[in-house]
Amino acid sequence: MFEIPSYIDHHMSENKIDTIDIQILRLLQGDARKSFKEIAKQCGVSTDTIKNRFNAMKKKGIIRGTTIVIDPKQLEKKHLVFIGIQVTHPYSGQVLNMVKRISGMCVVTRAIGRYDIEAIAILDDIEKIGMTKSTIGDFQQVKNVDVDILVDKPLLCPKNFELD
Repeated sequence: MFEIPSYIDHHMSENKIDTIDIQILRLLQGDARKSFKEIAKQCGVSTDTIKNRFNAMKKKGIIRGTTIVIDPKQLEKKHLVFIGIQVTHPYSGQVLNMVKRISGMCVVTRAIGRYDIEAIAILDDIEKIGMTKSTIGDFQQVKNVDVDILVDKPLLCPKNFELD
């Protein structure tokens, strides 16, 4: 029978979260500015408990920061665009760095699946979308670029992220 080394088991248990931690995360996902006092009241524990748990999750890397969600359409940025990029092996790192420097990119990451790189951009108009697609397609190491315009308002920090 295979046994998990104690140092691995200890590390895994360090990052386990319980129902109170999940409640804290869910409440902060809904409103990152919610006070610890308000969260404590909703969780039925003390404010110090919330503060300590928040700090512990931050120290463990479970919480990497807090943010706000912006609606780009309200800022006159008309289009939230998904860009899927297929790259000639082994150039995904090089292409990733080039794509990150293109104006309008919000998220650029390596992927496994249909695309080697996936990106989300906020672009002003159809012309800018076409220019961005052409710019990426002109990279010698790029095999294919697909672009989709997102119609709904996706949350880049989704509330439905599974925590259990």
